[in-house]
Amino acid sequence: MGKQRAAKPFPSAQPSKVAIAYVHGMEVAHSWHQSLMALIAHDVAHNQRVIGGGWLATKYGTGGIVAARNDTARQFVHHMPHVDWLMWIDTDMGFEANAVDRLMESADPETAPIVGGLCWMMREIGTDGVGGMIVKPSPTVFDWMNSTASDGTDVSGYTVVHDYPRDQLFQCAGTGSAFVLIHKSVFQKIEAEYGASWYSPVKNQTSGAWISEDLSFCMRANALGLPVHIHSGVKTTHLKHLWLDERLADRISTVETPE
Repeated sequence: MGKQRAAKPFPSAQPSKVAIAYVHGMEVAHSWHQSLMALIAHDVAHNQRVIGGGWLATKYGTGGIVAARNDTARQFVHHMPHVDWLMWIDTDMGFEANAVDRLMESADPETAPIVGGLCWMMREIGTDGVGGMIVKPSPTVFDWMNSTASDGTDVSGYTVVHDYPRDQLFQCAGTGSAFVLIHKSVFQKIEAEYGASWYSPVKNQTSGAWISEDLSFCMRANALGLPVHIHSGVKTTHLKHLWLDERLADRISTVETPE
């Protein structure tokens, strides 16, 4: 009798596929391009989530970013049956090669169907007196706040959380769409309740202000009991233009410059 071969183990389940999605105006940042190339190389060498999931690149036109995001979501839900996750990556972001895999380690279709990386926005907090603005970086981590205005009326809305938990997964009320992983069931449930209008802005009835498209998406998700999480250990950069002056230099003077 010939030598018996060892039984082969059963193959493990294939990793879930992730579609990379972005909207654009025909230009992208080099940091985004370099990061995406590194992500693809990492993906090919490891789980092939992105190579198997594909791409959704939507040019925004007269309808702007909102229409482009809604069109992208519609394509994902109705024309990509083999892909369960969508990863928004704005074209001015920088990120590590393993960022998608790290988000997938924390994501779950039921308990964590929306998981974003730690992203930053540039907030204009006042005028600089010479035609520009005083700016301040803030994390795109939001909670829902109820307060009373000076005239005694009740006001509700999103507020930035500056003291967020560091290097861990945590739940919040909302985040942006610059770098966020979303399960297909979230889009399906929102469409079933509100129609194919995932990112259309919502008017805040207490303040009269319009809520941005990304936070409007989070608002719809929260209304359906779909939680939003951020993993603050998955860090990103965000290319922004700003006005440099002495005030900004004084605020960041304690930051050490890499050698």
